[in-house]
Amino acid sequence: MTIGAWVFVIITAAFGLSIAGFLLWEAIAADKQYEKGLKVGLSIATAATVLITTLICGAYIWYRLNSESGRRALKDQQSNLSGGIERTVSVYDINGQLIKEYSGKFDVETDRESYILFDDEDGNRHMIYYTTGTIIVDEK
Repeated sequence: MTIGAWVFVIITAAFGLSIAGFLLWEAIAADKQYEKGLKVGLSIATAATVLITTLICGAYIWYRLNSESGRRALKDQQSNLSGGIERTVSVYDINGQLIKEYSGKFDVETDRESYILFDDEDGNRHMIYYTTGTIIVDEK
């Protein structure tokens, strides 16, 4: 899971468990002036809050680990934290002939209309315009 997903789970769990703790404290603090039903009601509310918090966090974790968007987010984060992903960029002309191929560990930036930009492992920046050709980026 991504760092942002873990932060969400931790904040949600802390919020839910703090509410449960407050309800449990109220149930313990209820003394003889209150009816016995109040203690039981607050205890049930505490258990329900813990259960709901656990279900929300569990469902979110399951979604982030088992959905394609969760996998893409994780791969993006791993790329950002480790300096890129092993990629091969192949540049073809308008007739389909290979012009150049770049391989290495790098990130690719694009405006999705006319160019891609990346710095290779040697520190050289490449800006390739593809208005008259095709570029294929394969990730490993």
